[in-house]
Amino acid sequence: MELRFVFALFATPLSFPAVVRTIYKVPLYLSNVSQQLEKRLGYSVTSDKMADPSSYDEVKTHLQHVLDDPSTPLDISLIDKLKLELTETTDRRVPGTLLTLISQLLPVLQEDPTPITTLGIKATTYFSFTDIRSVEPPIDFIAGFKAPSPPVNLLALALLRKAGRVPSDAAIVAGDPELVASLVELWLTTTSTAVAQAAFDALWALLEIDLASPLENETHTHEAEDSTGGQGLFWRRVFADKNVYGRLFSLCSLTNNEPGARPQRERTVSQGRLMGFIVKAGHLRWDLISSSQIPEIEVKYDASSILHFAACRMVDKNDFLMHMTLLSFFRDLLGIEAPSLRARVYVQSASTFSSPALDFLIAHGLHDSVLELYLDETKLDAVDLQYTRGPIMAYIAQYAELYPNHLLQNPRSLLDKIISRISESLGISSSQWAHGQAPAGQLVILSSLPRVLLVEASKQGVNPLLAVPTSPPCREALDALAKILHGPQKLDLSDSMELNTSGQTPTDWHKEAAAARVLYFMYLNEHPNFWTDIVAAADILAMKDVSLAAISFMKAVITANWQVLSGEVISHVPDTSRYQLPSEEALGTLSPATQGLLPSSGVWATLTPPALTILLPYLFKPPRSYAEFVAGGAGDTQNIVWKVATAKYEVLVALYNHLKETGGQVTGFEDIVQALDLYSFRRPSSNMSRFGAKKGRKLPGAEFTWEADPGGEADTAPTPLFPRYNIPRARLLNPREQKQVDLYRALRDRFHDGPYYSVLQSTSVTARKDEATRAHFDPFHGMPTYSGKYQKQKRDRPELKGRPYVMKFFPRQLWKTIQPNFNPSVAMDGYVPQGPRIGVKRGFEDEEEEHDVEDTKRRKGADEDEDEREEREEEVDVLDPDEDQEEEIVDNDFEDDEDEMGGDYNAEQYFDAGDDEYGDDGFADGGGGGGDEDTY
Repeated sequence: MELRFVFALFATPLSFPAVVRTIYKVPLYLSNVSQQLEKRLGYSVTSDKMADPSSYDEVKTHLQHVLDDPSTPLDISLIDKLKLELTETTDRRVPGTLLTLISQLLPVLQEDPTPITTLGIKATTYFSFTDIRSVEPPIDFIAGFKAPSPPVNLLALALLRKAGRVPSDAAIVAGDPELVASLVELWLTTTSTAVAQAAFDALWALLEIDLASPLENETHTHEAEDSTGGQGLFWRRVFADKNVYGRLFSLCSLTNNEPGARPQRERTVSQGRLMGFIVKAGHLRWDLISSSQIPEIEVKYDASSILHFAACRMVDKNDFLMHMTLLSFFRDLLGIEAPSLRARVYVQSASTFSSPALDFLIAHGLHDSVLELYLDETKLDAVDLQYTRGPIMAYIAQYAELYPNHLLQNPRSLLDKIISRISESLGISSSQWAHGQAPAGQLVILSSLPRVLLVEASKQGVNPLLAVPTSPPCREALDALAKILHGPQKLDLSDSMELNTSGQTPTDWHKEAAAARVLYFMYLNEHPNFWTDIVAAADILAMKDVSLAAISFMKAVITANWQVLSGEVISHVPDTSRYQLPSEEALGTLSPATQGLLPSSGVWATLTPPALTILLPYLFKPPRSYAEFVAGGAGDTQNIVWKVATAKYEVLVALYNHLKETGGQVTGFEDIVQALDLYSFRRPSSNMSRFGAKKGRKLPGAEFTWEADPGGEADTAPTPLFPRYNIPRARLLNPREQKQVDLYRALRDRFHDGPYYSVLQSTSVTARKDEATRAHFDPFHGMPTYSGKYQKQKRDRPELKGRPYVMKFFPRQLWKTIQPNFNPSVAMDGYVPQGPRIGVKRGFEDEEEEHDVEDTKRRKGADEDEDEREEREEEVDVLDPDEDQEEEIVDNDFEDDEDEMGGDYNAEQYFDAGDDEYGDDGFADGGGGGGDEDTY
């Protein structure tokens, strides 16, 4: 509003007196606006004075009291309160005063300094390194680094890292050699992982901000082009200062056995940290790590550079854990300026197919040694092989994926050995594929090989891709197939040029895209039922990883980067007769005779047989509901149904988008695109109710499915709205709101999963009883459960009446207690003869009556409790011993066992049609064993 007022002022032609009068009115207008804002916001918007936190004075007094009397404990709650009050608008003098107090308090504090060090970090959140340096007395960073307390180290590192924001501040730090040496020493020697990571972050922030322009360097890398205009002073301090550069060697060398040297275990930890640093530094300044910087130090450790020291001299390979770390270090080095299917506009390596890192590994024999370990595992003992097999395979996969043309230039014998090695590992039984014993490492290597190499292997009948099964389903196998058949990733040519496509290179992006299409039809010809296996695997909800991998495979084929076999793609490669792709006519022999023209894209391939009649019906089928899975969804703790439905929806959207792109190129796609319009943007939420519907029943309209009426067509048109308007939709949650929702849900789940969470159902018998009974209700064991009806109830005290006793074995005083109707003068052994039972039915008559009662209860919809059922059964079946009735012939063994167990066991109740507290339809299994059928 104010800007529009000022613009209008100068846009309107006014006389000089009018302009003067108007200008004088502007401050008054702005003053009124400020006053209105102050009333609405509740604080001043015009004052430049920053307020102190309300608890600042109290904390300051408290810290001063602790400084005077170190035995005084810290008031943690008061300090935490001040942390919450420190904001960007806090007076700049407050953090400085707190830092001074903290620096004075740390040497004398007698308890854990974490509360005050975190207070110092929080107070200086909005401070720059210049503000830190202006604190009086000055901050002693070196003392903070050498303190034997991780919280103090973290405070000093947090303050120093602020110098990594501005190149001039990094240059100031570089001017203090002792400070840089202390930082490097703390990083390499600390036993605290948190301190080591914080020290590395501070060191790397200073190096990154101080990166000089690539024009000032003799050599540079692509990452170095994003320099921040630094002077390179900190780089020179680390790599050209003897005191700092020498620490990188001495603190990591195993040959340093001088008195007071650190244990070997701690030095191996330092070695791992140094290797990670070298990889990151190599991405920015390869020349500094690969060439000699201070020969005097490097010769002492028989090395030519810091990279040579770390790769060839530093690690003891007999330590299999460090050998694993070294192999991972080699793999990470391959990622520095790797060409992949591109060629750099500048070349620092032996060829456009290589990189300086690969040249270094080859020159020192490290690359060949890893290849030999992969091809011949007998060179390692069983223990080392168990730990190093994974890193070795990871290196081979990285090399094959990032250097495809370099791999293809190797001797034919080496490539044949690699293919043979993979084929041998894939020749396992179906049970091994099904039970998680798949060769995952070999599958990763297979998916990383150049696709033209796999096509070449097919000419000799040794293509390992054809040995990868789709049944039984295996997640690793499906992932490998998806990566190979999807084709190469699209190139980002911002910093590179596309490799020669005139046939001068063994492979390039276009050849790999064409080879992926060839391999798809080869695999389809060898496994004609693989689409059936893929759809079957996607529908196995109990195996979540397999199901999601199968759906990812569908999406990989639909979005595949394929290319037809044009003359330029299949052109002859000079100096070799290998890696020549077949022509389009030769590829046509792999297709069924009725297929005709081969699809040129992945989305077209999914719309031709056999995928047409298998994949599309699965994609159009409604998503599985929770009612079909694990007790109505109650056990789906990982949201498997939702994840599978969402992944399936994404495949449908990908199919729709790619069909729209190619709809005008192939006749017949237009109708499919129109059909997909009805499904592609409909979220899979119709059947995603937690329990499907009330009491596990189907949702309305679920009976009208495509399976029930294949020829029918559902009316999916929405109800017309008058007048027409766009239905408002809630906006997506921002990250802060989403985090709050997640925290609330997590808290709610913790409440529900806790041992003290219970709800007394209002419909239960216990809830309907008097207050005294409810007060003694046990919430831990008294809550009714679904499985409770199958458990035998135990009595609190033995049931004495109704059991036969030989009374002469008991004292006379207990006869009336044990059997009140006992009369020793009436009958033999004291038993009273009983008359005929009146009103007592036979067993099968009781059973018929029970079924009648059950039918009546279902018709009325009564929710009968277990306690009521037991009372009713006791009224019908149990005789009162006091009644003068005929003695019943019983099985004493069964009666004894029944009474000992509580007298509640009844085998007929095991199949009671699922009648329990959850409703007459049961909860998950449809009501037990019989429903309403009268089976006997």
